[in-house]
Amino acid sequence: MTGIVILPAGRDDAFEDYKQFIRDGHPIEDIESYLNDEDLELFRTTSDNDLVHVWGTSVDGTWRNVERNDIALVYHDGAFVARGQVLQLRHDPDLAEYLWRENVEHGRWNEESPWEYMTFLTDVEEVDVDIEEFNELVGYDETYRPQGFTRVADKRLNQLSSEESVETAIADLTNAGERVHPVDDEDDGPAPDLADKLQAASTDGNAHEEFEKLVAKAFSRLGCAADWIEGGGDTDVEIRSPEHVVIEVKARGNGRVNSLEVTNVDKHRRQRGADHAIVVAPGFAPKVIDNAETTELTTIAVDDLVELLDRREEYAVPPEEILALLTRSGAFQDDRLDILDEYIQDRIDAGETLLAVIRALERADGAVETAEDVRWIVVGMEDSNDIPTTEEVRSALQLLAHPSVGAVEQDKEGYRVTTDYDNGIQLVRSLADVVQPPGREE
Repeated sequence: MTGIVILPAGRDDAFEDYKQFIRDGHPIEDIESYLNDEDLELFRTTSDNDLVHVWGTSVDGTWRNVERNDIALVYHDGAFVARGQVLQLRHDPDLAEYLWRENVEHGRWNEESPWEYMTFLTDVEEVDVDIEEFNELVGYDETYRPQGFTRVADKRLNQLSSEESVETAIADLTNAGERVHPVDDEDDGPAPDLADKLQAASTDGNAHEEFEKLVAKAFSRLGCAADWIEGGGDTDVEIRSPEHVVIEVKARGNGRVNSLEVTNVDKHRRQRGADHAIVVAPGFAPKVIDNAETTELTTIAVDDLVELLDRREEYAVPPEEILALLTRSGAFQDDRLDILDEYIQDRIDAGETLLAVIRALERADGAVETAEDVRWIVVGMEDSNDIPTTEEVRSALQLLAHPSVGAVEQDKEGYRVTTDYDNGIQLVRSLADVVQPPGREE
């Protein structure tokens, strides 16, 4: 959950520091010698003007609870005057001394209590919010005034986020920043309806926002924890699990994207601290497809996204398997769908083996001593060339006999089934998600 960090700039000298280091920013090139290549790339990619926006504190306890993407609010004289988003936390005594000893005039640098615990921000905007409005929002007493570097307790934010996201609540309060809307499937219609809406919105130049919502819904339907991010200054959709991914959504009236703003996409990925970026559009020009792998992001056309939805609905493909294909750089095309289809077939084959073992043990009169004996019963039952190997039967028996499953018992006499075939179908569906019972159409 996104947190809220309060940066107090109450004294006149602290307020001057806010204006110099947060509002106006400090040149990146001036601190290059303190940064490694990864830091430089992060700051340059996420900055529009080659500036860093930074605050320091000498108290590390609360600072260590801050997380990337937390919302930072700057307090001064009864009001919040700015908001930003946490980009990086950095403990660096040398850089802190350089910034606040060499670059300020108030002379308040204290060797015994240096501001060495630094919070770097992005998306800084000036705001004007009375402290009383904030206190009412988070449940603080109306007389509360920030006295030091503070992170609002999660229990207060849990109450707040029960009705809306923290980001949306702060955006409504400050009239700045993005609004984040978690997506769920509770009121969804059938998947074909979603597919039709996706395809229609993707080529409607006036339906950009609707297309973003539908893409967020699609990834939620694929089993991901997805947020739609309202507003044009950030990414469009954020996947929080099973992997951290940002998704850029491009509607095009002509049906395809002819060029990608790779730098902007990567900026959003870095701002969010995501591991990968995906671009969804109605289609892509051949040159975009050819160059996709070199951009370290994935492009996927709406038709292929619909194919994934179909497979998820029909076979309950785990989101981890889908994201594994979607987080490989390059264009998502038919070859990746083939890989997914092979995985689905392997799951079906595994499910059929489990059911065949249950049927064999159900048919047996008493215990069956070995996996090889179970296999020979399967051979006698199945009119097929795809008879499982002894090792496959042994693996199936081990799974079915596991205490968490309990469909098979094993004792010194051998294996016995504890359920019937019809219940076995439901059990195997719950285990393997994609099962077509052998010799039976459903």
